[in-house]
Amino acid sequence: MIYDIFQILLWVTAIMLVISGLDDMYMDLLYWIYRKKYKEKMPDFNEMFDKEEKPIAIILGAWRESSVIGRTLSYAIRNIKYQNYRFFVGVYPNDPDTIRIVKEISKKDSRVIACINPQNGPTTKADNLNSLYAGLCEYEKVYGEFEIVLVHDAEDFMHPYCLKLYNFLIGYKGFHGVQIPVIPIKSKLGGIFHRTYCDAFAEVHTKDMIVREAMDTFIPFSGTGMGFHRKAIYYLEKSNGLQDGIDIHKEAELTNNYFKNNEEPVKDEILVNDTSYKDDPFASLNAKSYIPPRGTPNQIRQYTTVFVSVVFLFFSFLVYTGVTENSSESQTETVTAGTNGSVFENIIKKVSFNSAFASNLSYDNMTLPEDIVKVSNVFKDTKYDAIYLIKENKVSIEESHWNNDEGAKNRLSEVQSILGFDKTKGLVIKSIINGEEIYKVIIGEYNSLDEARNNLVAIREIKDK
Repeated sequence: MIYDIFQILLWVTAIMLVISGLDDMYMDLLYWIYRKKYKEKMPDFNEMFDKEEKPIAIILGAWRESSVIGRTLSYAIRNIKYQNYRFFVGVYPNDPDTIRIVKEISKKDSRVIACINPQNGPTTKADNLNSLYAGLCEYEKVYGEFEIVLVHDAEDFMHPYCLKLYNFLIGYKGFHGVQIPVIPIKSKLGGIFHRTYCDAFAEVHTKDMIVREAMDTFIPFSGTGMGFHRKAIYYLEKSNGLQDGIDIHKEAELTNNYFKNNEEPVKDEILVNDTSYKDDPFASLNAKSYIPPRGTPNQIRQYTTVFVSVVFLFFSFLVYTGVTENSSESQTETVTAGTNGSVFENIIKKVSFNSAFASNLSYDNMTLPEDIVKVSNVFKDTKYDAIYLIKENKVSIEESHWNNDEGAKNRLSEVQSILGFDKTKGLVIKSIINGEEIYKVIIGEYNSLDEARNNLVAIREIKDK
């Protein structure tokens, strides 16, 4: 019963893996079909460098992110090829380490603004973003409105030209929202789960996004690396009707000058942030010795190899626990009965009694009685009409053959009653020879050929009586 349940579970798992693989194969085929069309539809990005920079607000929440927030902001300020932007960093009053680092950077660069949540952390990301948005609105009342709002995480490395891209697509091409690919960075010592997640996430943000866009279907935002036109956020606010006593339905009906940035230029010179951190990754990222990651084809090949290997192992284990090949007689054998019903014990018994592995070098040069003949990798007893199977210095007896399962089981019970149930190991093996089913009674696990033959003599003597 346990074996049947286990076998069913293996089949269900194998079928589910195959179905999942078909789904992945379907996405792969569509990707290779659409990728060329996707490249042809790409706009001329040379245009984006000539466009006037529209004001961009970047909001990111930070709860206990003192170990990464410094490098994130420093890397962005040093490398982003854009000027008209502001960082709004959501921090909590009970997280002084993160506040200290954010304020340290904001003193060096006025485009970094700390927004302290009125509640102690942690709350939720939604609450933090709502607090950030409230701070952004207060900022707009003084300096004018932003046209683009981006959402990032505290540990993100932003591409130097990403703001140019948002500015071009949202500010000039009329897109309401844009999700750019987010590629996880694998750690050198990352475990198998971490690396599997990274590969799966990267695949969704490259291949799947191209297929989804080509099919005009739903493209999910990932919670980071996403940008929205300010009008889109006003549209979301319409459900409230009023904000601070202002009818935002009217505010959403924009004029040509609605997004004009009225922010006064900063009088003080914006200094380059030269703050150093122990976990500063810039040297490794920008070093000449930096080795680029392996190409997508290698990653796909490795992923496919692992998947196929897992499926093969499942099927191999399923076949091994149910069916084994007998090399000495070119036949297939299946365990159908034994002294115990446990699937694990049956597997152990099959390893012990399988005639395909019966040869043992220690018996190759031994002197045998005249009525025992070595045939292939087994020993045939011509006097008592039986076969001895040897595996790892243990000897078992192939005592008799039957045409049906019931007769073989009855014979096994009879032999065990002769030798003693508590001392006799035994099982029935089903064989298919020349298209006919043969059921073999296998007995014992003895330390020597002599001991096995003595037990066989006892069986035959009682049988003859």
